[in-house]
Amino acid sequence: MTILAIAELSYLVVINAALQLPITQDLVNKIRPEKFYVSWERAWSWYPFRVHAEGVFANGQARTQQWQVTATSASGSISIVPLVLKQVYLSNITAENIDYRQRPRLKPNVDYSGRLAYFPDIKDREIIPVESGELKKKRPWKIHVSDATVAGEHRFWILNIQGTATGSAFGNLYTETRRGAFWLDIEQFDLELGPALLNGAAEAFHGGRAVGSLGFSPLVRAENPGRRMLRFAYLDADLDLNLESLDFINLLAGGLGNFNVSGAGHAAGHLVISDGHVRAGTDLLVTADDLGVSIYDTGIAGIGEVRVHTPEATDIPLGLDIHYDQLRATRVGDEKPFLTGETLQLAYRGSNFIIPDPSLGLSDLWDDAEAKRRRKGNTFALRVAQATVPDMAALNHYVPPDTTVQFSGGKTELNADIQFTESSLEGSIRLDSAATQLQIDDSTLRADLDMDIRLGSGNPRLLSADFSGSTLRLFNVYVDGQKDQFDGEYWSSLMEVVSGRGTFMRPTTLSADALITISDTRPLVVLFKNRSRSPKWLANMMAVKDLSGEATINLGDGKLRVPKAFVTSEKAEVGIKATFYQGEREGMVYARFKKLDTLVKRFDGQRDVDVIRAREKFDAFELED
Repeated sequence: MTILAIAELSYLVVINAALQLPITQDLVNKIRPEKFYVSWERAWSWYPFRVHAEGVFANGQARTQQWQVTATSASGSISIVPLVLKQVYLSNITAENIDYRQRPRLKPNVDYSGRLAYFPDIKDREIIPVESGELKKKRPWKIHVSDATVAGEHRFWILNIQGTATGSAFGNLYTETRRGAFWLDIEQFDLELGPALLNGAAEAFHGGRAVGSLGFSPLVRAENPGRRMLRFAYLDADLDLNLESLDFINLLAGGLGNFNVSGAGHAAGHLVISDGHVRAGTDLLVTADDLGVSIYDTGIAGIGEVRVHTPEATDIPLGLDIHYDQLRATRVGDEKPFLTGETLQLAYRGSNFIIPDPSLGLSDLWDDAEAKRRRKGNTFALRVAQATVPDMAALNHYVPPDTTVQFSGGKTELNADIQFTESSLEGSIRLDSAATQLQIDDSTLRADLDMDIRLGSGNPRLLSADFSGSTLRLFNVYVDGQKDQFDGEYWSSLMEVVSGRGTFMRPTTLSADALITISDTRPLVVLFKNRSRSPKWLANMMAVKDLSGEATINLGDGKLRVPKAFVTSEKAEVGIKATFYQGEREGMVYARFKKLDTLVKRFDGQRDVDVIRAREKFDAFELED
């Protein structure tokens, strides 16, 4: 016992004397000054191989990064014998008030001009290029850190982002030099987070609280550089955060293309992520006064919330629900919204895989067999209720701009319920409009319009679908033209699509065969009069009622084509074969009342009225392809 006591006393005298001498720090820092530097203000040891220090400072650099850390105090134990084998064992670490900084060494093909001025300063180290030479074949150092605790008030400054946190964390770490193996397990953290600044001024994060665990599953850094490491990250935490950016939701929606969430808001709830997947027990609610969602070429903004969730006991399906209480929807490039309203819901159910391989492009992710398998059961639903299209002219987005049929005004109420899967699109859209205005050639038509669009057998990638069974109803029609007008409070017309298919993104295309019923011919006669020199007997058609017939309509290549539309009654017939394009129209309009008929023709910008064998000529005429 006496020998042990003398040995321990000798150790304490020698080690504490060494810790107080400046030369000790000088000798340590001569080992690899280009790799690391350490210093302390005061240090002592009361137990063998356990040291306590105050005013701790260290910095260093690896092949791609530079770093610096300070602590007001730190304690830890080290195992001496394994050092011979390039193994470092540190245990029972405690540190207070950590200030951590990290910045990259400069890569030759990366533009840092917008960020370089906002990278942290690191004492006595300049920002230099990355090391690009091959690693020498040496055995790496292996560093084991166990039972490490940090507490107090902390600061971080990583790249161009800096912030603060107050609280504690406990965990373990293993890392190898020379870009070898790495894992991190922070078993418990409880942090009050302060604002985080981007580029020294703009708040990227307002603050909040986070309690839980996080880390990285074992990986080899040389094989998983940069963003690839994210696939090994895990987080299991209760969050209550005020966020300047909601971009993280796009990460959680990694399986959705042509979809982006933006805005600022408050996030609260539980989030569980590991190995690139959202896990069981996740339920996170984000509320925002200016929630932005972009889908294809449409941007939606307003007061809303986003809920990310999974079942309590299973990882799938992942749910992503977006609900708007007030909204406005605007197409890219437009100044005014084409849709406003109170209720819009987006609901995703499907794969919980969120972090794709960053080496894969968007087309690869779509065609990749594994990605297809994950998306196989995915569903995406869009529901709109109590929304308004304030100006029906917005629908001209889907009509070739040079046709002579254009919406010119009016508003409509819109309701929609559409479901998407990996390979299908189906649902319904209903428009209920008042005083819709249509410009048809030289006449203005104003009417109430109801549309009930049924969608099925659709392709979500092309936004195309079958719309057979859809209906369009016109009533309360008013026609105004240079020669005549019509105001028919009780007039109505119904078109029922027997078969139809279309693509509902630019360039819009559709083809349809439909049944048509018309209460009477009055507005058709007025349109006829306004388009041409009309015979006097045409006025007699004003009294013809209950017409019905068929129509074929094609839209594509910038042209609206009507190969044939024909309605009949006991006394009258009206037919059209025409093409509308580039502000021009060509074709024929046929009208018959009892035994009298006429044919209005327009070709090469010239109109002509023909009363000789009018029906025969109309039947023989076919539109050019």
